[in-house]
Amino acid sequence: MADYIQIGADPTKWWLVQPFNANQLTGQPLTLIVAAPIDGTLVLSGKAESVAVFNVPDATVPPDQAPTGGTIYLPTASGASAHNYGYGLSVAEAMGTENLAAEIATAMRNGTRLTIALYNGTLVIDGASLDFAVLTPGAVGGGTPHD
Repeated sequence: MADYIQIGADPTKWWLVQPFNANQLTGQPLTLIVAAPIDGTLVLSGKAESVAVFNVPDATVPPDQAPTGGTIYLPTASGASAHNYGYGLSVAEAMGTENLAAEIATAMRNGTRLTIALYNGTLVIDGASLDFAVLTPGAVGGGTPHD
């Protein structure tokens, strides 16, 4: 059996590594490991507008999109794809995605802003309104920015 979730208005099917039950949605941020479409860590806000949980018997998890370096994907209307897997993180952020996931969860929990160093810029997120973020580790930045 495979499980996937869809969050808010983002159409992406996030295939989970471990089984997931809707009872795990307690209002607190969760950190989940995803296998596709991007292999990484999904930080889910406890205040997401909606989360649909699907349990699919005999499903085959699609292959991931394999970003070339550390990235952060934020919700979009078009969803994640090989051409849109997020922003490239700075080398330091890409090497510390576990810490970054914890910082994002804290910003979600406290409703605060967080500044994240990108490969070629800066990203500011608002934890109060962010439904989720997906992080992929890597040695170098280089993600493709959202449209």
